Amino acid sequence: MRASFCIAAVLVPALSALGLAQPAAVKPESPVRLELTMEVATTNDDGSPQALRFTLTNAGNVGVDLPMPAIDCDTSRGSIHVYSKIVAGMPGGFGSGHGCGGSEAKGSMGLIEEIKRSWYHLEPGEYLAFTGDGRRMIDKTGGLLTYEYWAEYEAPRVTDVARSQAAGAGRVIPAGKVSSPHLTFSERWPQDE
Repeated sequence: MRASFCIAAVLVPALSALGLAQPAAVKPESPVRLELTMEVATTNDDGSPQALRFTLTNAGNVGVDLPMPAIDCDTSRGSIHVYSKIVAGMPGGFGSGHGCGGSEAKGSMGLIEEIKRSWYHLEPGEYLAFTGDGRRMIDKTGGLLTYEYWAEYEAPRVTDVARSQAAGAGRVIPAGKVSSPHLTFSERWPQDE
């Protein structure tokens, strides 16, 4: 009996090391995964981003359907917002904010028909790239400051029932939020010549 206990005590850790033992309960990764990147396309004289380029990539292993996200506007069709915070320097003066206007007129078209007619279908590895006005998207205040900024994509807001109906029609609608890596910039003022 002692010999069989010794064999079991050695065999279980050895099998675990080889990956043959029963694995711990691990939540499976979702087949739907989006990645968002943001880069500076052009800058102003003060060094601040003038235009930002966003790339939304299907990094999962299934095709997904999504409408073109609204840039810097909160809509139920999905949106991209840029957030910023001061990481160095002393703010002076007034800050600048921004907003958007518009409407989300909904026609009589059902969701499945709308997806087929006007949404984008991204297979794994495919992406959407678009540009936004960085001068309007990044909240700034007066002073020579260093900012950290990043973008967040919020997927279309649809009900669980609508998401399930879309899945039944072979359409996958992503859910939740995705953040880009953080970037920084320091304002610099042109030198008089």
